[in-house]
Amino acid sequence: MSGFLTYRGFDLADTPDLSGKVCVITGGQAGIGREVVAQLLLHGISKVYILARTEGRYEEAKKEWLQKHGLRTADVEERTEFVECDLGDLWNVKKAADELLGKLERLDILINNAALPISTPSRPLSSPTLDPTFATNHLGHFVLTNLLLPLLRATPRTHNTSSSRIVTSSSSLHLLCRGLDFNLLTAPPADPSRSRFPGAGALEGVLRYARSKLANILFTRELARRLEATADAVTDPSSVHGNERISLGPVYANAFFPGNVATEAMDAWSSLLGPVVGGLVKRGFGLIGQSVEEAAATAVFLAAAPGVEKRGRGGAYYVPVAREESTSTVAEDGRLAGELWAWSDGAVERILGKEWKGQGSGEEVSG
Repeated sequence: MSGFLTYRGFDLADTPDLSGKVCVITGGQAGIGREVVAQLLLHGISKVYILARTEGRYEEAKKEWLQKHGLRTADVEERTEFVECDLGDLWNVKKAADELLGKLERLDILINNAALPISTPSRPLSSPTLDPTFATNHLGHFVLTNLLLPLLRATPRTHNTSSSRIVTSSSSLHLLCRGLDFNLLTAPPADPSRSRFPGAGALEGVLRYARSKLANILFTRELARRLEATADAVTDPSSVHGNERISLGPVYANAFFPGNVATEAMDAWSSLLGPVVGGLVKRGFGLIGQSVEEAAATAVFLAAAPGVEKRGRGGAYYVPVAREESTSTVAEDGRLAGELWAWSDGAVERILGKEWKGQGSGEEVSG
C-alpha cells in the first residue's frame, strides 16, 4: 500500500518565504497538523488560524513550537490564533467560517487536515442521521471550504499573488473502497457485541474511515474541476451589487496522503485491536513509516511551493514527499465525484437550510 516508501520530491528547507500570507488549518494543534503549522511559521507566514474543538491542545502546541522549533513567544502568540470548530457539527462549522470571514481581508491557504481516527465515535451534534466519521472528515470540510472559497478566489487579485491553495488530507486506505454507497453514510454504527466476528468493530471503523478518505479525494477532484470550469468569469464577492463579473486568480486544490506516521492518531488501533496488537501496529509504523516532518512536507509543498502551479490546475493526489500518485479507479470516477458533491450539498441543506452558502457564495463553483 502506498506510503511505506518515501520519495524525496521536496525539502522543507526549500519552502518559499510566506510573508504576508494567511492560512486556515483544521487540526493544526496536534499530530501532523502541528508540524505543518510550525513549518509555516518558520517560513514567515503572517497568520495561521487553527480550527479545533478545544483550546487545550492548541496551548500544548504553542509550547512545542517554542521548545522544538525555537520560535519566539511573540511569533507564536501574534501569528497563530485558535478558532473553535467541531467539524462534526455543521452549525458550528458555519459559525467558525462566519467568524473567520468577519476577520479576514485575505486567505491564501486552506488546509483541511483534521479527521476522526479509525474508531466508532459518538454521533455528531448536527444530525443523528449521519455517519459521524463521514460528517467530520468530509462534510465539515465541504462546508468550510465552500464558505471560505469566495475569499480564497479573491485573494490572488486583491493581493497580487499567483494563486491560492486548498489542501485536503486523505489516506491510502481509500484503496479499500470498491465504491461509495450513499446509504451507508446515513447508517448508524453497528453494535460490535451483536456480531459473532470478534473484529467486527475494528473492521467497521476501518471501512468508515476509508469511505471518508475516498470522499476527500473525490471532493478535491470535483472542486478542482469546478474551479477550472469557472475560472474566467465569476461574481465578485466584494461587489456592492453582487453581480459584477470578473476574472479571479487561480485556486489549486489537491489531496495528499501524509504517510504512515506514529502520531497519537495511531493510538486508535489500541482501542480497536487491544493494547498489545495496537501498540505493535504503532511501533511498526514508527519503524517503516514516515517521520512527522516528512508527513508535513507534502502538505507544505501543496500549500506553498511554486512547483504546484506547474502541474496543472489541481485535483491530484500526492504521497510522501510531494509525489503525485495514482488513486483507485473509484477515486478517479468523475461521475461519482459529481454525485458526492450533489449528495453533500443536499445533506448540508437539510441541516443548515438552502441558503447555507450565503448570498453570492457558491456560484463560483456551481456545476
